[in-house]
Amino acid sequence: MTTPSSSAVDPRLVTALSAECDSIGRQLRHMGQNLSILQTQLASATVPPPMPVVPAPAAPAPQMPPMRPQQNVPTWQPPTYPVAAPRQPWWQRDGVISRLLAAAGVAVTLIGVVMLLVLAAQAGFFGPPLRVLGGALLSGALVFAGVRVHGRPGGKVGAIALAATGFAGMYLDVVAASVLYGWVTTPLAVVIAFGIAAAGVALAVKWDSESLALMIVLGAAVLAPVLTSGISLTLIGFLFAIQSATLSAQLGRDWKYLGMARTVPVVLALLVAIASESIFSESGNSAVQLVISAGVVAIVGAGCAMAMQWTGSPSRGGVAGAWSTATFVVSSLPLMSVGAVLGRTESAVLYGIAALLLLSAAAAAKPLPTQLRFGLGATGALALLLCCLSGATESLVVPLVLTVGMIFLGVSLYAGSRFVFALGTAFAAIGSIGYLTTVPPEALTTARAASMQLGAITALSSLTAIGALVMLVWAIHRLKLIADSNAAVLWAAAGFGVLYAVTCALVSSGVEIFDSATGFVAGHSVATIVWMLAATSALVLGLNNRQHARVLLGAGLALTSAAVAKLFLFDLATLSGLVRSAAFLVVGLLLLLVGTRYARAFAKQEQVSSASGS
Repeated sequence: MTTPSSSAVDPRLVTALSAECDSIGRQLRHMGQNLSILQTQLASATVPPPMPVVPAPAAPAPQMPPMRPQQNVPTWQPPTYPVAAPRQPWWQRDGVISRLLAAAGVAVTLIGVVMLLVLAAQAGFFGPPLRVLGGALLSGALVFAGVRVHGRPGGKVGAIALAATGFAGMYLDVVAASVLYGWVTTPLAVVIAFGIAAAGVALAVKWDSESLALMIVLGAAVLAPVLTSGISLTLIGFLFAIQSATLSAQLGRDWKYLGMARTVPVVLALLVAIASESIFSESGNSAVQLVISAGVVAIVGAGCAMAMQWTGSPSRGGVAGAWSTATFVVSSLPLMSVGAVLGRTESAVLYGIAALLLLSAAAAAKPLPTQLRFGLGATGALALLLCCLSGATESLVVPLVLTVGMIFLGVSLYAGSRFVFALGTAFAAIGSIGYLTTVPPEALTTARAASMQLGAITALSSLTAIGALVMLVWAIHRLKLIADSNAAVLWAAAGFGVLYAVTCALVSSGVEIFDSATGFVAGHSVATIVWMLAATSALVLGLNNRQHARVLLGAGLALTSAAVAKLFLFDLATLSGLVRSAAFLVVGLLLLLVGTRYARAFAKQEQVSSASGS
């Protein structure tokens, strides 16, 4: 019996196991080093940049040196946004309280000066020389104090308030010396007031302070009516002195509000005087004086606006230019209203001259900016409209306004100007409203109504209405105000208006040429034929114009239906005898003609389709 021998250890297996253990150890050490690097990066940055994946070395690769942490690793920082500072209340902003207190001080002090000059005189306190001298000394002292304070630190606001109070007080003192006491004649007093206002504005220019000029102008203008006891030519003269004295301050400066502040007071005074003279005839002012005053104010306003916006002026265009244009328009309001105190002939001549000058200036003054030329043109167009309304008789106003509208529309076609087109459209719209008022549809219903309301003038109005409507649509199409695809719709819509005017013109001509009954019948019969001719033309054009075929076909069928309906519902009951027969014959022949034309067109289209299909 034999005993089994013990198995021997295979040395190759031991060597392989040893190599595998060494490889696993190297991989674990390498992984630990990488984990240390990752921990360092996570500690130094919130969001780590992506790290490249390093593959583990395969056994039996040689041992790799440990990776070192990268130096100067860029770190991500969250974006920072500017934090808005808390909005400061308006009353805590720099200078607001001081400005409010200064303005209140100016107002209260000037009211005190007026009370010294007026109420003290009524109560008999002091004597007139002492009142006037006291006001002058107080005003002069305020100006002197303002000049001394201006150069000191923080004294600008107080200096402006003191100087404004002083100059406005001296202005009011001169008004009182002239109006209340009669010591100075009105023309001389106006010249002195002009000098005081000019001196105050000169100081405002030196200090570059529009606020100083505004306080002087508004303070003097608001309180001057108290001294003159209401609106009068004397007050208008003093306010005009303010308007003209402050003109030079705006030249070359971007002072937006001074122009309106110096213009509105004299404009309001003139408008009140014109209304009082027109309605109550109690203003005590003659029409000639009001006309001259209104003209001078408008000329000064236009001259200042042109000077401010001429080529090279710093105040040309922008907000300052828009304000100067608005100031000119405001200054022209009294001139546009002064016709209320004149006769029709005088008003027509005045407005005609104004329209000629303004429209010529708008067309010829190329160096002026567009906005001022638009202002001149719009004001001139308003003057021309007032000229038409004043100069023409009531029956001729409508054709005259429509004719002017046609002229403007024609000029817009020649010049390619949309602004002129807008003026022409305005005149055409006003004339059309007047036309529908003078020639209502009720005037076409009976012979009696036609004889009372229609005649040669309404026929002329109808012809001008046709011309204005055609010119309007043509201008819209030529100036590219609508797309070409919509042109047919516009012409079709205008065609219905033209047919109404044609009907009115035919019936008016018939009533004017014949007696009322015969002319009414003849006019309506011809109108029915014209309607059908227009329908036939639209239908035929629809066959020849594929682009607008749908619109023309719809308009033609609508006109055909309207003509046939008029023929059976109105003409059959109203017309009589041979005229009615002629209308039926002509309309029937036109229907046959257009029906035959359409049948041929469709037959030809079917032949073409058959040939192409075969």
